[in-house]
Amino acid sequence: MKASINCKEREFQEGTRFIQVVNLIREAKKDEPMIKTIIEKTGKDNIIFVLNGRVVKPHEYESLVIKEGDDIRWVHPYFGG
Repeated sequence: MKASINCKEREFQEGTRFIQVVNLIREAKKDEPMIKTIIEKTGKDNIIFVLNGRVVKPHEYESLVIKEGDDIRWVHPYFGG
């Protein structure tokens, strides 16, 4: 089954839960300087996750199941110019 993360197509097993994707992204980004700084200051990464254009609240992570064609996005808590 295919879904995209920040516009990059990825293969997932049927039944993959959203929390698994969240954990995958958090693990991949944990050493980025911006994320490290945020964790040091707040105790968590504060990454915002979006599924098919809708912000997903942390209490929903466990219950959502990824489906074919889902569009998953994540956003750093700091951005601007």
